[in-house]
Amino acid sequence: LLLDRRNRAHPEDGVDAPRHSEAKRCPRELRAEQAVRAYFSLDKTRPVGVAAYFLDILAYPPKDRVPQFMFMAEMLSISTGLLLFFVQTLATFEEGMSKLDLVSAAMATAAVLIFISVSIMLMMFGFQAAKMSSSVKHVVALGEAIVAPIVGFVYGCHLSIVAFALHALDSVGGTLGVGICAFACLTLVSVYFYIGTNISTNEALPLYHQSFWNQMDFVNGIAWVASGRRALTERASHELDAMTRVLPEDVRRILDEKDS
Repeated sequence: LLLDRRNRAHPEDGVDAPRHSEAKRCPRELRAEQAVRAYFSLDKTRPVGVAAYFLDILAYPPKDRVPQFMFMAEMLSISTGLLLFFVQTLATFEEGMSKLDLVSAAMATAAVLIFISVSIMLMMFGFQAAKMSSSVKHVVALGEAIVAPIVGFVYGCHLSIVAFALHALDSVGGTLGVGICAFACLTLVSVYFYIGTNISTNEALPLYHQSFWNQMDFVNGIAWVASGRRALTERASHELDAMTRVLPEDVRRILDEKDS
């Protein structure tokens, strides 16, 4: 209720307020409007970046936008804490360690530090999101702010899996150790296939606004096959058409200003 009242109290959410001039916009508003116009189009003059994966939240009603970010931050915090609890058991150094176990402990230590950093960033993200409205400029700012914790979480997960596989190989050795390493690789591949077939297939428009090298990611290749090998531009165009039919008034007003 408090978020709803605050959202409706901001002029940039489409609520008229006395002494508010539409001609006066702060740099953050101008930058957010540019990002919105670029995202809700097929113009690739300037890639929107990783934050594009969260700009579809603008299609939600204003009162539901910040809760979406808070939900993502909460789920990310829980997962980070669980993985931190697991991988810290591997980040131990002892005298006379083998080289393989030393590499495993070093990777686990890096993962621990990354997960700690992610936890701190998410805490600060939550503090900031709790004070923000669901205006367009704040949604764009939150979309940019949550990128670093997510990227850190992804790298931490990779390091954790590799550290566990190397530790198992050093502890067990032989055919069983090699089998555990192979299963760890299979785990990563299965996660990639899941993301490619169930997540990235519905993210054509955000992917369209990434740089060339991000579009060449292995997961995106899986999504291309899962989508019937249709061109990315075609899939992004269909998503854009569907999204523009349900845009709230504050986002539509920004797009109409561009057209006018």
